[in-house]
Amino acid sequence: MKFERQTRYAWRIVFAVFFVFALLTACAPPAETAFFIPPTAPASPPSAATIISLWTATPTEETGREQSPTPETIFTPPPTTSETPTPENCTNDLKYLTDLTVPDGSPVNPGEKIDKQWLVQNSGTCNWDDNYRLKLVNGFQPLGAETTQLLFPARADNQVTIQIFFTAPTISGVYRSAWQAYDQNGLPFGETIYIEITVP
Repeated sequence: MKFERQTRYAWRIVFAVFFVFALLTACAPPAETAFFIPPTAPASPPSAATIISLWTATPTEETGREQSPTPETIFTPPPTTSETPTPENCTNDLKYLTDLTVPDGSPVNPGEKIDKQWLVQNSGTCNWDDNYRLKLVNGFQPLGAETTQLLFPARADNQVTIQIFFTAPTISGVYRSAWQAYDQNGLPFGETIYIEITVP
């Protein structure tokens, strides 16, 4: 009888210990579950384009302004220029347009000074320079003027005024003096211009 009583007490103690252990286990906080995190690959260094982009967007210390990329150089072909005609490949010509002073047949006093002006056009393709001349080719006399005159320079297709100073003769009559243009080689060209006056 005494042995059975001790056995019951022993089982009660075991049951009590088991109950307390179960109770403590139920009330304890749950243990953290460990999750597996795969390692990440090391970041690759930024490319050259990224470095340039970041650099150009950063203000400089000197100016505080953003750097802008250098503009692309565009090749532009040089403009073509037209060559000035040379004596070898151009032509000389002179066209008479009108009398600016002393119309043909104008009466002038004996010994009077005359300022004769013609409007002409360089109708050729050569430019007249200071090597071009105007020469007396026909007439009673040069009427007090040099027989060779400077032909005023004029570019091709431009108009120019030719001016010669004359002196009327002292004897009455009709006087006519004709003049021709000459190039730098001494060759005549163009229309003839002339002055015609009447001395009473």
